[in-house]
Amino acid sequence: MEKQVIIDHDILGWGTEHEAELLKTYQSLMLVGKHPSLRQRAFDDKIAAFCRENGCDLMTGDAKSYTHFFEAGVKAVRIRQYDWWAKGDRPVYLIEIEE
Repeated sequence: MEKQVIIDHDILGWGTEHEAELLKTYQSLMLVGKHPSLRQRAFDDKIAAFCRENGCDLMTGDAKSYTHFFEAGVKAVRIRQYDWWAKGDRPVYLIEIEE
């Protein structure tokens, strides 16, 4: 089993649709806007800092979200397109901290 993953607010529907699949890889899912430490309007730098502090991966539809990891003190990230969300008409990116 891997660590935890955060599902960003812009792809919450995708995260809900794929919850069972994701739980085969991750110990738990945290949804932005539903987790007490990840408020709906949390800025990307706060989410990045939370990922750094708690060893989480991030799934998002925002291709530039990784830049906030550097602002949060992360030295290297790995980003890849994980899936395509047809209902949301957007890619789903997986951002992992490499340290």
